[in-house]
Amino acid sequence: MTGREHIALGPPPSDPEALHGFPRWALTTERTLFRAHSTSNGPWWFASAPGGRWDLPTPHGTVYLADSPETALRERIGRVLSSRSSLTAAEADASCVSRLHVPENVRLADLCSHRAADYGITREIHTLTPYVVTQAWAVAFHAGGAGGVRYDARFSTGRARAYAGFGDAGARRWPGDPAPIPGRDVAAAAGIDVIPVPHSVRTVLPPAAP
Repeated sequence: MTGREHIALGPPPSDPEALHGFPRWALTTERTLFRAHSTSNGPWWFASAPGGRWDLPTPHGTVYLADSPETALRERIGRVLSSRSSLTAAEADASCVSRLHVPENVRLADLCSHRAADYGITREIHTLTPYVVTQAWAVAFHAGGAGGVRYDARFSTGRARAYAGFGDAGARRWPGDPAPIPGRDVAAAAGIDVIPVPHSVRTVLPPAAP
């Protein structure tokens, strides 16, 4: 077994000062972001570890956003779409995508910057599972004053960006989207097939016995 078959990404440095100067990216209130979420819940939810890639431990949490409706939806249901190319109507209709704006400008640790490699970051950080190592990096960035993380979306290709914002755990009553995009509309725009629910089923009885 060669070294290339091992994970190269290590844990963050124990000394927060070692991340001084890590590249930052400005997320402003003018930028429109997207979040896929359950139709029964609001969009602004900060989850705590164990859970998502960048979840902080309680009492802190992390909210996940994306740069497009498709990226947001794929991040929510990517495990389903990695095994098949379509969604059932129930799967599509269980999600919606909200258009959102952060309430204040925030500076994110920029894992998409070429300079991130100077601090030991590899591309593995965008896809690595389980999340023990990435959550440790989230804690380090948070301790260093970053408001979150800018990273490459795991379940999309191309230049699909995602954003993890840090804050207190739980829900926020920040402005949401009065008319979220239905999940099946986002799927259709992305070229993802949605298997419709049959409107009726014809029952065929077996022939009567002679």
